Amino acid sequence: MRSLRINIFKQTVQIGKAVILHPGLPHFLNHAKMKNYVRLFDESPAPMYIYDERTYEFLAVNDAALHQYGYGREEFLSMKAFQIRPPQDVELFTKANLDVPDSYFDFGTWRHCRKNGELFHVHIYAHRTVFKGRGARSVLAVDIDSRVRTERAIAEKSAEIIDILESITDGFYALNRNWEITYFNKAAEKVLGRRREEVIGKSLWESFPRSREGKFYAEYERAMTTKESAHFEEEYAPLGVWASINVYPTKDGIAVYFMDITEQKKIRQKIANDERNLRAIINNTTDIIWSIDRQNNIISANDAFWDRVSSLTGKTGGTLTEQDFDKDRSSRWKQYFARAFQGEAYKIVVDDVYQGKEIFEEVSFNPIRDIHDEIIGISCFSRDITTQHLYLKQIEKQNAKFREIAWSQSHEVRAPLSNIMGLTALLNHDDASDSGNAEVIRLIGEASRQLEEIVKKISAKASQEGWEQ
Repeated sequence: MRSLRINIFKQTVQIGKAVILHPGLPHFLNHAKMKNYVRLFDESPAPMYIYDERTYEFLAVNDAALHQYGYGREEFLSMKAFQIRPPQDVELFTKANLDVPDSYFDFGTWRHCRKNGELFHVHIYAHRTVFKGRGARSVLAVDIDSRVRTERAIAEKSAEIIDILESITDGFYALNRNWEITYFNKAAEKVLGRRREEVIGKSLWESFPRSREGKFYAEYERAMTTKESAHFEEEYAPLGVWASINVYPTKDGIAVYFMDITEQKKIRQKIANDERNLRAIINNTTDIIWSIDRQNNIISANDAFWDRVSSLTGKTGGTLTEQDFDKDRSSRWKQYFARAFQGEAYKIVVDDVYQGKEIFEEVSFNPIRDIHDEIIGISCFSRDITTQHLYLKQIEKQNAKFREIAWSQSHEVRAPLSNIMGLTALLNHDDASDSGNAEVIRLIGEASRQLEEIVKKISAKASQEGWEQ
């Protein structure tokens, strides 16, 4: 009898899943005990109801269920079990109704409807029973809507995060405290040449043995230990891949984002090589080359520039200001730069004094423009043309002398030469003894002497200018 009572109690109340055997209980239970069993059903905080296994009519319902579904008792008991479910779930419900075992069974999560039409999720536990002689189903329906929605929100957010991680072009993988790979995105697969199925759950150091080389292990361990993020660039030697790597500590380990910068690294190296080659070229000339920005700060300059600056200011590098130069020089060069900043590319010849000597330099000014065609600086090129300039001055001076000589030739020489030519025509060539010839000859001699003096004078002028033959 005692074991029978225990079995009856187990059918009536199971931990957190109370069930009542209603007035159809065995006759040997006294009235007081029956009232206690009824109270276990009616007053349970867990929503419970009983329905007919064939007609689906509700046979009993407790207060918690009435509160959960929003019905009055008589209204609820006038309904059938499939009426608290959405129409599209009824077929599944009727199939499940056929397979209800005698003992309590977990039927999982279902959708139910409140009186106001609101859908919510419940967790169903049910078993077969007999109620007032009718085959029935006893059901415990726990409202888990809040939990389901939370789980779904978390799942959706997780899916969103996964979508992001799979769509980004950066490689990404996550490691737990045992250095096991817990996530490995598509970009990581592509860059590192391994499928995620091959590495998930395995140690990073085993999957990529040479990743212990370089900075990888030290930086990862530091982030794992100190919980501080890290950034570094390193090459994974087996693949010849350079990566820019960001490491972030997580609750369970670290998250690693990396970008393949192999091509950028090659470009940077080429730029560095080109810069060194260019610097070698511009430093292999005595011409002065430099560039400035809009604040007149030096952007770049060759050694010849700094040699000149050092001789003028004593500075060998760093920032130059107007105060480093005399006012006249500063004023003149500000005007030169202003023209170039207005967009003009031009050349001028500058007369200056350097190391106590007068020098002449041809200076070119060219605006530097950005991708938007805005002027952001000026490039300057200065070439010493002192020798050429002095040669030009000498040539100009000599040309003036030549013009003077030419004038002398065309005017002073012409008179005696004309006299000689005229006197020659007066000679009596038929009679050499003609007394008039002697006078003509004398006059020709006199004109010849005048012509000789003029020629000597011209020759002396030419000799003075270094053009004596």
